[in-house]
Amino acid sequence: MELGEDGTANRLAYFYCNRAEENRRNPESILNALVQQLARTRLGIVKPVVDLYNERKKKGQKTSPLTLLETQNLFITLTNIYPQTTICLDALDEVDSEIRIKLLKSLKSVIDNSKSVVKIFATSRNDPDILRQFNTFPIIEVQPDDSFEDIRKFSSTRMETVIADESLLFGDVGDELKSQICDSLSTRSRGM
Repeated sequence: MELGEDGTANRLAYFYCNRAEENRRNPESILNALVQQLARTRLGIVKPVVDLYNERKKKGQKTSPLTLLETQNLFITLTNIYPQTTICLDALDEVDSEIRIKLLKSLKSVIDNSKSVVKIFATSRNDPDILRQFNTFPIIEVQPDDSFEDIRKFSSTRMETVIADESLLFGDVGDELKSQICDSLSTRSRGM
């Protein structure tokens, strides 16, 4: 078991979904990527994965991909190794709604069947099927207006930097134009 800097053995696995790339929107690929992250430690591959490999090798299946159920079961086994596992999924809504139910149900099964604490942090638009699968779990919603002021402050600070570096209009930017640019950036960032 790999210990973190603070002496705990908590693990983190993350994945960025993207509808433009097949392997970033496919439930099997997503779960496999998460399992791979949990299976590797600085000491090597954890024993349950080695055991599964050896078992599949005996059956002549060492190169065939794991089924969704096999991956899900291995995922549960891996989470049981650690006191806490945190899964971060960015842009969950990028997985096609017709197939992401498989991913959501698998993740829910991991949470329900793991003997250890499993936390999922997911970013997504408020798609009904996602909300329905996680309706019994705490949900923290961030609305576009929640970050408006932060984006405005960032834009203003960055604007000062590019003006001072003379990389924006050779530094010749009046207060009115500066304000218009910051307003435009802040307004257009809503929904980001």
